[in-house]
Amino acid sequence: MEKPSLLPLLDARLPLTEAKVAEAARLAGVPLAQAWGVVRYYPRYRGLPQGRLLVDDPVARARGFEALLREAEGTYPPLGLEALAPVYLRFTPEERYVEWQGQLVPFSEFRLPFALGKGGRLLPPEPILDLEGYRALGGLEALKRLGQGLLTPEGVVRAVEEAGLLGRGGAAFPTHLKLRAVAQGQPPKYVVVNADESEPGNFKDRFLLEHHPFLVLEGALLAALAVGAERVYLYVREEFQAAILGLEAAIGELREAGLLPLPVEVFPSGGLYICGEETALLESMEGRRAEPRLKPPFPVERGLWGRPTLVQNVETLANLPLILREGPAAWRQKEPKLFSISGDVAEPGLYELPLGTLLGEALRRAGAAEVQAVLLGGAAGVFTRDLAFPLRYRERLPLGAGALVAFGPGVDLWEVLEGLAHFFREESCGKCFPCPLGTAVQLEMVRRRERDPKLLADLAATLKGSLCGLGQSAHWAYQSLLEVEGAA
Repeated sequence: MEKPSLLPLLDARLPLTEAKVAEAARLAGVPLAQAWGVVRYYPRYRGLPQGRLLVDDPVARARGFEALLREAEGTYPPLGLEALAPVYLRFTPEERYVEWQGQLVPFSEFRLPFALGKGGRLLPPEPILDLEGYRALGGLEALKRLGQGLLTPEGVVRAVEEAGLLGRGGAAFPTHLKLRAVAQGQPPKYVVVNADESEPGNFKDRFLLEHHPFLVLEGALLAALAVGAERVYLYVREEFQAAILGLEAAIGELREAGLLPLPVEVFPSGGLYICGEETALLESMEGRRAEPRLKPPFPVERGLWGRPTLVQNVETLANLPLILREGPAAWRQKEPKLFSISGDVAEPGLYELPLGTLLGEALRRAGAAEVQAVLLGGAAGVFTRDLAFPLRYRERLPLGAGALVAFGPGVDLWEVLEGLAHFFREESCGKCFPCPLGTAVQLEMVRRRERDPKLLADLAATLKGSLCGLGQSAHWAYQSLLEVEGAA
């Protein structure tokens, strides 16, 4: 990084005082007003809620939310815990805990149960938290070949292109196009792993980080060497403390073994949903409020510190070692995709399934019985009853990052929708007028269960004028619920 970033400087000085904020601003070389703008923007600097908190996710909303809320002193945004929901947290001035199996487990020690993982290619047979275990699975072979000249940077890009790998973060953009664009840019160049997983219903990236950190690191290093980057940053959701510690330990092992070809650094995220938008992510890394940038220019042209930057999702990069090990053609035969399945199913968890698997088959694998609707793609997704829908990209319904939340008979889907509407209103960064205004109006419409198609059309037209995908997709679930009701 060209200069110290403001967020890590502030993190190192918690709890903040006026003097500490001024010192961080001086070291980061930013105006004091900018530093205070950041402090008042990010939750952990404003002051986190304290006491017993209910994680407000779609599954909790479907399980008698008001009764659950009476057992808490407040709520907290989704944390990728939907497979375990409802979940309570305990926040004190000294520590943050997950209430799990009758105990308080610190964030720094809590990992998603490994038994939630169902797969065999991207998901390991057991947690692989040490270098020896990863190498025993054939790990680092592609990185070794690249270092020995048996594989070229262009060969990596070509293999990704032949595989047809699409981004797994939700946008489904062809990965090879990003790789090639950054490779053609002038140095210095960077790779940023987007691990700010905040979409309600998704926990695939969290699982990979917590149980398979070396796979993610190898994928990131392969991408970095392929594009000629000089440094890799892992932008990890700040609450995923166990994942952050595990990644730092894995980076240390690679460094000590002489297997780290370039610097790798973990960067705790700003802790907001908008931080998952790639340009807002870069803004936060540069020490500003996480607000989306106008595009173009795109990050591949002018990204971190104005340099060409490859921003890729965790699962996307985790596929690179697999593609190079199996070969593009073999990888494509049963192209793997991770699906976070939760809600009214017997075995919620993370399922590795071939793209194109029918929605009904995915739910059957998770032990779903009778389902009245599925939330497909998370908050920025849709409700559907089409169990024959093929789970792949560029279909008529948005697959997103692969969240599937099933709701059985008797669930009040409007209560679930109200949770999503509340989430969007709270997570809007406020930069452009359509989003904060539209999401606030939407929440009130949902609360009164407004079904007027003209009003919804006006809301949709407003939100479509938003700067980024948060606002542009905020009405999708609302519109789809009315369609599901109409088809009933």
